[in-house]
Amino acid sequence: MNITFGLIIPLLGTMLGAAFVFFMKKEMSPVLQKSLLGFSCR
Repeated sequence: MNITFGLIIPLLGTMLGAAFVFFMKKEMSPVLQKSLLGFSCR
């Protein structure tokens, strides 16, 4: 059970972060958009 939560929590966090960047890309300020996209490129 602990192994399952240890795998699911980072996966959910990654999926939610990617969905935020994908869906909110047009509504974000250009500075915030560049900073978030910079993290995904590294």
